[in-house]
Amino acid sequence: KKKKKQKTNMAANGNEPNLQDPFKAFMAKRKEIQRRNKRITLQDKVTGLPDRPVEYKAQLRKKFLQQALKYQGVPYSRHYHKDNPESPHYNAPLYLDCCGLVRRVLRDLKAEFGFEIGRYHQSYQMDTLPIAITEEEMQPGDLVFTEAPLYNTSHRRKEHDIVHVEIWMGDGKKVLGARWGKRTVEIHDSYEFVSQKYGPNKYHFRSIETWLRGICRSHCPEHKWVHRVKSKPKSSVFAISDDESADHQDENAESIE
Repeated sequence: KKKKKQKTNMAANGNEPNLQDPFKAFMAKRKEIQRRNKRITLQDKVTGLPDRPVEYKAQLRKKFLQQALKYQGVPYSRHYHKDNPESPHYNAPLYLDCCGLVRRVLRDLKAEFGFEIGRYHQSYQMDTLPIAITEEEMQPGDLVFTEAPLYNTSHRRKEHDIVHVEIWMGDGKKVLGARWGKRTVEIHDSYEFVSQKYGPNKYHFRSIETWLRGICRSHCPEHKWVHRVKSKPKSSVFAISDDESADHQDENAESIE
């Protein structure tokens, strides 16, 4: 009786391992494996093509991030500098907003990726990336999308309320992106931020695996995003080679200096 009482006291005091803990850990691990297997099945379903070699995809992922880093310092939009000749970004040769940066890099590497991405904004880009992952599963080059309602309800809502996108650096929470209207493409310490124009923010983590496999099409049943090639007017100064932010609405940009 005395030994039984001591054993009960030990368990109550936390000195004896709880037999349920290993079982809970086992079940959590099992669920994670099932979730990963489901994701792999999803990858095979959405592509419908044989997978590319792992080494090729790893190198392409690396190239994607390296190419994006080359655009550090490029201003967000002509809109914020066109009336200020004293601005260092007045009449800059190139402007990139958040989705424009991603689009530009993909077009730079279209031969390697095997497709040309359409001229739509960040909602479209997320719809082409159906593999949702956790923050812990993010790899360099994956994308973080921000979902939030606009404070100014007179402005047109983006599909899925996706208002922003940035590129995961693989260093803590750091991301690369064009976030502030009067600033440039730069590295931010965290994907989390407070906007003056929308909120509260909800973040979506997306793997670029389907892009790495050479697939770029909408996987959203609600939005098909028909890819149309538009001819450029001869008189336009907003050619895609000059201003990748031309078709992005500036009401989502922050004007913070």
